[in-house]
Amino acid sequence: MFINEVIDHVRSVYPSEYDDYEMYLWCDEVSSMLAMEDRNMYELLMLPILDEGEILLPEGVDIENIEYIMVGGKELNKRDLRMYGGRRVYVKGKNGAFLPNEVSEAMYAGVVYLKPYSPIRLTAYLGGITIDKDRGSFTIGSREFEPGDNVDIILSPDASSKTKFDAVPVFSVEYTDEGWLYTVPKDLFSDVTVTDNMTAKMVRKVTERTLCGPPFDTMYVDYLLAKIMLCQHDSESANIHLTLFNSRLAAYKNWVIKRMPSGDCTFRNWW
Repeated sequence: MFINEVIDHVRSVYPSEYDDYEMYLWCDEVSSMLAMEDRNMYELLMLPILDEGEILLPEGVDIENIEYIMVGGKELNKRDLRMYGGRRVYVKGKNGAFLPNEVSEAMYAGVVYLKPYSPIRLTAYLGGITIDKDRGSFTIGSREFEPGDNVDIILSPDASSKTKFDAVPVFSVEYTDEGWLYTVPKDLFSDVTVTDNMTAKMVRKVTERTLCGPPFDTMYVDYLLAKIMLCQHDSESANIHLTLFNSRLAAYKNWVIKRMPSGDCTFRNWW
């Protein structure tokens, strides 16, 4: 289910003073656990080898996340990395890794790594906005949003009779001399009277889903209820929901194990 559906259900079952931001963080705790322990997602990148036999790893990836490296016609697995003393090195502020001398002459290395979990992006913007002539794009001073995001936009009251736009899809983002240019549906702002010093408030709509499907996704509801009750010092009720959460988590783990690929697979998208 959608994360917002989880929060709506929790509010309907047990109203509390905790806002969406806190509940998103708690949902992140469940999703990150599932992503790193039970639903491991791997990615393959071809990375250039630097002059001294180093590779720069993607943002948020450390050497412990590497499953194996393919370089110079050779595959280096975790055991190989330990045997030749592969270790992290920081180059230009990024995580990197040394390669053994016998393969460091290659130009590129294929790195298969465990993809880090990306928390829910709770991005917002409040500031100046320039609506372009085509009425299908606008420019702001920062890159808070990404292509594929849906954004709620509220323009300054003197802009026009219509100042609120819900769930506006962002098609593309590019940097220009004036700032970050966002492409949105054509003629979106056709009824807006463009004025100087226009301002806007923008909030990204959360569209993420739970990392497990039904019937296991209700573990998110149990976890949020347990966290709320724990914060309210109702330990007895919190333990009830934690027990439900653990039972659903155990059932999910058993379901995942039954769907594992054969043991002779050295690379798999998830298990």
